[in-house]
Amino acid sequence: MRSHLLLLPAVLLLSCGNLWARDHVLTIGGGYSPAGNQVSLERNVIFFEKLRAEKLADDTPHDLYFADGTSPLPDLQFRREGWEVPRANLLMGGLFGSQRGLANHYRNNELQGVRDISSPAALERWFREEGPKLKAGDRLILYVTSHGARSGSKSNKFNTKIWMWDRRTLEASRLAGFLADLPEGVRVMTVMVQCYAGGFSHLIFEENNQKKDGAKRSICGFFATVCDREAAGCTPDVNEANYDEFSSHFWAALRGKTRTEKEITGCDYDGDGRVSFEEAHAYAILTSRNIDIPVKTSGAFLRVHSRLHSDKEEDRDLLGLETSYPVILERGGKVDRAVLEGLSARLELEGEKRGAFARKRASELGKEIRKVEEEKKGHKKKLDSARMAISRVIRNRWPDLENRHSPGAVRLLSEEKLRAEFVAAVEQHPRYAEWDRLKKERGKLEDRELELSREYANWRRFARAFENVAYSVNLKKVAEEDVVQAYQRLVEAEKEGLSGP
Repeated sequence: MRSHLLLLPAVLLLSCGNLWARDHVLTIGGGYSPAGNQVSLERNVIFFEKLRAEKLADDTPHDLYFADGTSPLPDLQFRREGWEVPRANLLMGGLFGSQRGLANHYRNNELQGVRDISSPAALERWFREEGPKLKAGDRLILYVTSHGARSGSKSNKFNTKIWMWDRRTLEASRLAGFLADLPEGVRVMTVMVQCYAGGFSHLIFEENNQKKDGAKRSICGFFATVCDREAAGCTPDVNEANYDEFSSHFWAALRGKTRTEKEITGCDYDGDGRVSFEEAHAYAILTSRNIDIPVKTSGAFLRVHSRLHSDKEEDRDLLGLETSYPVILERGGKVDRAVLEGLSARLELEGEKRGAFARKRASELGKEIRKVEEEKKGHKKKLDSARMAISRVIRNRWPDLENRHSPGAVRLLSEEKLRAEFVAAVEQHPRYAEWDRLKKERGKLEDRELELSREYANWRRFARAFENVAYSVNLKKVAEEDVVQAYQRLVEAEKEGLSGP
């Protein structure tokens, strides 16, 4: 076992005096370009600002980095409610380019107090200039609402990335280095909602690498989804009632109100009179209906240090997905039980073999998703055939379309008479009905794939919650005492809230 504990030694924590000396908030938001900076990312920051103003002290330091910073240029993508793309533009895009993004508009972000452009260099500068001002006992709350990318490392799939402005990326290992340089005794709590966010759950290890020692400070975090999966949430839709992403539910649980100011209750699963980070994470799991498979740092810890039941002789007495559900329910904590029971009700799960059944059902859904993906590939060939047949005839009639940016092509979309002629020519083509039908069929395939992905996520959520309890019980049987104690401190950090322990 590792000689270094994952969390700051207890004796050092006790020597900090006032542990909750002060909170410091650091928000990283926005996309990599105007076309990748959806209005929902801006609204995420605004919603978090409401929570911060209501639940944290007025003098809580807060620094915000978002998209292109204070530039007056348009950097935000949104869709106007009630606005429709002209028919001619839809057909032109479908035949000669893409219909993707045709309904989008752009404006400058409206956030107040943005420090600078969102970039790895700006963040490094913050940790170099502002980080040293934090004192032992302070807590850094780091919120990331951005886009993410997979790890570029074959040896470490958890070294995923945050997309920042101008298509620059911040790897988890680099952020781990920034956190390591904070003053001794500073604690870190992070919430991240980008795709592949679960890779950052390994910030609890040096260099975000589970093969190395544990980080020498208290770090806990909550992440929208696992390291190899996209997350839900980024949208140009301005109607926040439609938002169903991880931090919407996480922050709502802590605030007691949703984005639309609807009061929520029932998040205090352990009945102690307050809502902890752990409970906010559980509320997000139980409330969202999206493709996310949320992750927390204690789960990441367990998957490195503990084991599940297997056919190996040394693992036969361990708990696992094969374990009876009543046993797992009895050994889990109050929040664990709330998640397991809530998901059981949603999935209409009954009986003792729920863990094994969840694993089997997730596997079956994974196969169904892959079948739909293959069907989409075959369908695309048919769609392209019809599209190319139509586009050849249309291009022969209007040769200017050889270059869609030519003055003649622009006139085709600008002048009313030419627009009407163009639309009529497309819709009168013998294969237009086939092309239109195939596009609708593709839309149904995409809807089916999304539906399956959401269902798959539900089963994976249940299996992961089930495994977390089994891993936790097994840890005492397979790990040294210092590792068990490190895990307990990590759990205690997750049980904290905005008001401290």
